Amino acid sequence: MVTFFKYSVYFLIVLSLFLFYFLFTPLGHANIYDFIGAKLSKKNDMHIEVQSINAMNYPHVRMVLNIEKKAKLTLWGYLDDALVDMDYTLSSDCIATEHCQIDDNIAIQGHVKGPFTKLFITGEGQALDGNVSYHAMKYTDKVKDLILYMHEVNATKLAHLLGQEAFIQGKADAKVNFSFMDEKEKYGTIAYSVEDKNFQGIPLHLHSDINISNAQHTFTIKVKSPYLTLDIENGSYNQDSKKAKAIYLLDIKELHKLKKLLGYDYQGPFKAQGKMAYTDNVKITGLSKSFGGVLDFIFENNQLNMQLDKVSLANIMHLFPLPSMLDAQTDGEINYHFKHKTLDVHTTLNQAKFLPSPLVNVVKKKSHVNMMNETFYDSKLDLSYHDNVILGNLKLINPRSHVYLTSAKIETKEGMINAYFDFKMQHQEFAGKVYGSLTNPKVNLNMQKLVRYQMDKQVDKMIGKDGRKMMEHMPMGGVAKDMATDMGASFMKVFF
Repeated sequence: MVTFFKYSVYFLIVLSLFLFYFLFTPLGHANIYDFIGAKLSKKNDMHIEVQSINAMNYPHVRMVLNIEKKAKLTLWGYLDDALVDMDYTLSSDCIATEHCQIDDNIAIQGHVKGPFTKLFITGEGQALDGNVSYHAMKYTDKVKDLILYMHEVNATKLAHLLGQEAFIQGKADAKVNFSFMDEKEKYGTIAYSVEDKNFQGIPLHLHSDINISNAQHTFTIKVKSPYLTLDIENGSYNQDSKKAKAIYLLDIKELHKLKKLLGYDYQGPFKAQGKMAYTDNVKITGLSKSFGGVLDFIFENNQLNMQLDKVSLANIMHLFPLPSMLDAQTDGEINYHFKHKTLDVHTTLNQAKFLPSPLVNVVKKKSHVNMMNETFYDSKLDLSYHDNVILGNLKLINPRSHVYLTSAKIETKEGMINAYFDFKMQHQEFAGKVYGSLTNPKVNLNMQKLVRYQMDKQVDKMIGKDGRKMMEHMPMGGVAKDMATDMGASFMKVFF
């Protein structure tokens, strides 16, 4: 018995020394703080340091923790081995995650209550330049009934916090509601709204509703502005496969209001509806009747491919940096590459008519031919555009007239044109070259062809068209006319 008592006394002495060391010496405090910090870090999967613990009035305890070396968490209140009933404050000047590091002033206060296996947590305060509040039931391995409100927070900071690019800036509101969430499952909804008073030169408001059922998400998005509306419906996204799809309806009231957003001063309204999808890249298909006729289009890999069915040529050309000198019912295809800024057009034209332009004025002044009085059928337009240069060929034909514009080159930035033409119209037939400024082009006529045509008309009046053709087939019958044509052309060049 004496031996047992002796060892018991030794044990109590040693235990007292350990307790004195851990509870009443700075080095002992550091060791126990490191131990508790390591346990908390492992349990919460983040770096936690214990700055201080005051348990002198146990079970009433006060603790100060450093979270990720950025945030300070202070808790005080009742704490034992089974229950918690504590207030807390969380403060920081920075948010640090695996995605980013954001300078931000955080000041949140709240309460945590309940057994460790079922904690009810509430909080409210300032974060992300706005106000936040939340409450949730935290179990050992899951969270239930989580509701988080965000009011007028910084949309850019929120996007960065989520590892996303900030598409729309401004103040945002959000409501997050999860009925259940653990490492494998999650069920909830997210409502998000953001207003940008100057999004690429226009005010814009976006609202999105998202329903989450594990990896499968469904969503709607509504974008509104005084100048446009965009409704995205029936959206779905799979978080595992990273695939998304939706349908959309776009209504732009006036394109020129979106000059800064689109990068060019397009004109007129535009409406379209269709589908969008994402697998490895974005694909948008759609249908528009904004230009007369039907326009089917596909956007994929930075390319816009359009199929035209009786579309107004003048209206569709407003979409691109090209002058409109012609209108027609257009069938064919147009391809535009946004990255390379190249355009390819292959179309057939029906009921083609010239629009007012400097070229029409010059032709009328030189030949008294009003090109706008003609309508052409069975015609073709092929052109390409790159680096502010248009290259193309135009062939307009009807039973009485034709206009060929070949090897055309238009420099849109300098406003210059260089092209060869050949036309027969309104009792005139000649060829030549148009060149110089688009606003004041010069025309170099092939006078030989013009004189020959005028001579044929005069001969037709005297001996008839059949008599002229018979004379041309006689031996040496065309020599005299050729000599007269050359002389007349040389004479007329003096005046042109």
